Amino acid sequence: MKKSSGNSAKDRIFAEINLGTIERNYKLIKGRVGKDVEVLCVVKADAYGHGMIHVSKRLYHSGCNFFGVSSVNEGIEMRKAGIGGKILILGGIFSPDGIKSLVSYNLTPVIHELESLRKIIDFAKKSKRDIVIHVKFDTGMGRLGFMPEEAGSLIDLLKNEPRLHIEGIMSHFSESEKRNGYGLKQVDTFENVLRLFGSYGIKPVHIHMANTGGIINYPEAYFNMVRVGIGLYGSYPSRELEGSLGVEEAFSLKSRIAYVKEFGEGFRLSYGGTFVTKRRTRIGFIPCGYSDGYRRGLSNCAYVIVKEKRCPVVGRICMDWTLIDITDVNAEKGDTVILLGKTEKERITAWELADKLNTIPYEIFCGISKDVRRYYI
Repeated sequence: MKKSSGNSAKDRIFAEINLGTIERNYKLIKGRVGKDVEVLCVVKADAYGHGMIHVSKRLYHSGCNFFGVSSVNEGIEMRKAGIGGKILILGGIFSPDGIKSLVSYNLTPVIHELESLRKIIDFAKKSKRDIVIHVKFDTGMGRLGFMPEEAGSLIDLLKNEPRLHIEGIMSHFSESEKRNGYGLKQVDTFENVLRLFGSYGIKPVHIHMANTGGIINYPEAYFNMVRVGIGLYGSYPSRELEGSLGVEEAFSLKSRIAYVKEFGEGFRLSYGGTFVTKRRTRIGFIPCGYSDGYRRGLSNCAYVIVKEKRCPVVGRICMDWTLIDITDVNAEKGDTVILLGKTEKERITAWELADKLNTIPYEIFCGISKDVRRYYI
């Protein structure tokens, strides 16, 4: 195991990220879309909690040449860590300092509204510097992006700005986890925008719309680049799509049994006594809780893995403690507990936890505290 620092044996809770698995996921997706389609790896939000720098370095050395981050600050962090390739600022820019940093650190912004565009044009003129941009259109997502009917006036503005280079045009699916008429209409709307740009001789190098769900459900939206986020980390945007790419989760969350205590029948456990023992019960105390991102909503409904067996979480999860029933497992103090991850016989996925919390795997991964030490395999 390649460790970032420290020793996992000393951590009350820790995560293991298998970089080899992430690399395999990237190559699987690259094989799916074909050699003529570039794969942009989305590493924003600290690579969905997996560690932006570690993940990006591995992917860059594996052949990835395009990364997506949320902010200029993330892009600067990537460059300072020595990561090459192209870095796309998906969230756009919000300040003059951000525009200066684009040039200084060779970052590429996504432009989705006129105010930012005008600021970049002014900066390019005053500094006499060329700036590369990607332009985003809202084809039905109802979020960021120029509306399709703004394309004509946008072209009129851009065609007279020789220092501004439109490297990419992009859009975003509203519901890529399903193939339906709405998604197909989005593709059609986007293609109309592209045709309009083409009629003015504007032919961007990169055209991208498909995310992980789009890669599965909308092959007509591959164009010449796709953006992969959750699929890179081994999960899917919906339960229905699980297994369709062959990717595997790379994130494991682990702790250890700190104490073992036996309770008689009829004993109330943890805050509020929401769990009452029905027999003589051995309880393992795990030194982790919702302050670490192991959510309180998993109380009395989640499972963990101890010695290849699933053990129920009992009682309310506390800020720093979680209780598990180990009555039927030959477990002792010091034994490893897997809260998220797999063994040879058992598996707890991000979707399993997400279902219990009425959320999605994205939030499970991103919600693990940054104070939880990551170790890299």
